[in-house]
Amino acid sequence: MVTLAQPETPPRVRETRAPGDRALMVVVVLLLSVLVFLPTALVFVRAVTEDPRDPLATFTLDALVDSYGSPEIWGVLGQTMAMALTCGVVATALGAALAWILARTDVPMKKLFELIVIAPLFLSPFIGALAFLELGAPRTGLLNQLSRALGLSDWLSVNVMTFHWLIIILALHYVPYGYLLVSGSLQNMDANLEEASHMNGRGTLQTALRISLPAVRHAMLSSVMFVTISATGMFSVPALLGANMSFKPLAVTVYRATNGFPSDYALAAALGTMLVLLSVIGLWLYQRGLRQSSKFVTVTGKSQNRKKIRLGRIRYAVIAGLVLYALVTTVLPYLALGLSAFSTSTNLDEIHFTTEAVTEVLSSPELGNALGNTVLVSVVTAVGAVAIGALTSYVTERKRHRGSGLLNSIAMAPLAVPGIVFATGVFAMYLGTPLYGTLTIMVVAYIASYLPHATRVTGNGFAQIDKSLEEASRMCGASQTRMMTTILLPLMRPSIAAAIIMVFLFTVREINTAILLYTPDTMLLSILSFNYAQQASLPSAAVVGLIETALMIVWIVVMRALLRPGKLQDRA
Repeated sequence: MVTLAQPETPPRVRETRAPGDRALMVVVVLLLSVLVFLPTALVFVRAVTEDPRDPLATFTLDALVDSYGSPEIWGVLGQTMAMALTCGVVATALGAALAWILARTDVPMKKLFELIVIAPLFLSPFIGALAFLELGAPRTGLLNQLSRALGLSDWLSVNVMTFHWLIIILALHYVPYGYLLVSGSLQNMDANLEEASHMNGRGTLQTALRISLPAVRHAMLSSVMFVTISATGMFSVPALLGANMSFKPLAVTVYRATNGFPSDYALAAALGTMLVLLSVIGLWLYQRGLRQSSKFVTVTGKSQNRKKIRLGRIRYAVIAGLVLYALVTTVLPYLALGLSAFSTSTNLDEIHFTTEAVTEVLSSPELGNALGNTVLVSVVTAVGAVAIGALTSYVTERKRHRGSGLLNSIAMAPLAVPGIVFATGVFAMYLGTPLYGTLTIMVVAYIASYLPHATRVTGNGFAQIDKSLEEASRMCGASQTRMMTTILLPLMRPSIAAAIIMVFLFTVREINTAILLYTPDTMLLSILSFNYAQQASLPSAAVVGLIETALMIVWIVVMRALLRPGKLQDRA
């Protein structure tokens, strides 16, 4: 009998970590604690105390009892969630349909239509709502005036100051998010699955519903959850369009609790905890929905060349639908803003073009202050959020320390906290400190709010870089700092540039977070437009909105010029 010798199992070598790795870990922990964890925790602390600087002495449950024990508040919460969830479903459905048309069919001018689909990103939600108000106000809206002039039936009139139109306007703003999330999954999907379905006699509709839709389910769930949470915390659009509605979303109630007289920050925080808990429950349900997502792993190493579906007879109907989308989301809103900014009146019988409103706004000292603050805050926020996001991604994705998963969850936490709620935590944290009432506190709040976006984009960039490059650098004796500056950063430049552009655009448009933190000295363009609208000076608000759009376009042009591929290669 022959006995085969068993190979000896080599002893497991414990991986040693460089002191620099531990230092990076400590830095990330401290940054996430200050930026994210403490403000979020203070939302709950503020709900049970009248003074967050002395919580034990002023402990009270009155605000929680008033919030959680009020049937009226629960009714408002139910309506808010119905509004936000409907908005998420509608925006995702439209975005997914547009993504499928542009990714799978032979529709012409795809590059142009792709730009058209994401064009609403250049218009802040509040300015977009202002444009729709100019178009669809019950009596003075341009579309209603035109309808009456043409003698059309009353049922064709538009009233944007209603609950269902509020959902439609919010959904149209969020369509680009649904498109971007679903489009990426469709592009990465294995073409052989759909081709096999067609070869087995399945039609285009059946293939889309039975193959494509399940394969992008995770992306669609991500879109629904992101839009729902974002719409839950949206305060500016309902505050503008809901003036004549009995329904007041919870975010508007939070704003009124902090800006009414007397201010009740404990009540605002208590209401905020309701939004946070609902967001956490939503994220938990989202994770449960993705447990079976492994069934639909469709990214392979095979060629992704796929035949485009011929639209045939419906080709022109699809093009007409895309043109209608462009008219509703981009062309008409900008025409309304331009008419409001450059005319003495929006009444069709009294239109006289003038630059009076533009001149008045441009000569206002508030504009110069707001524009300078906006550029400074947006640039610092973009650079800061991307730097911290890249550092967080590097520690959690490349180093894999113990607790990396927890750190990643903390970095993603602001996604589950509506902006106006997170601002109450930042307010409580820095109240009574030298930072209160300065631009610094707004930068801190913005960096924390957009840290999840920066972390995710830079994390995707790290995932595309082979770790063997880092290992080869270390074997050649390069230090960690030299490896990062000569290997990782040059390869990460496209992802970093995309993240910086994205965070800048989001910061320029943001109102929900800044509304509780600004002072007259820290005025921003977004707040200035909101204040003009609150004062019924809609032409001035329109001018500021157009300036915001111009600023975002200039930023994109400058960044693309500085970081275009040719220059990146020269610098690498």
